[in-house]
Amino acid sequence: MSAPAAPEEPEPCRTCQEFDLEEAVARSERDGSRETDARVLRRRHVEAAHAGVSPPHPRQ
Repeated sequence: MSAPAAPEEPEPCRTCQEFDLEEAVARSERDGSRETDARVLRRRHVEAAHAGVSPPHPRQ
């Protein structure tokens, strides 16, 4: 018997990655408002483009 194949990782979403980067930059600059904006925009994008199923977030 062979081991079952590992499930394929989904292709990363460039838009999600851009929001994650924006959040990280804002956090490094201690800009809480911009950090929150990036999280909200990412969440809205996920709801619209990914049917509410979020791709992995780097902080998780």
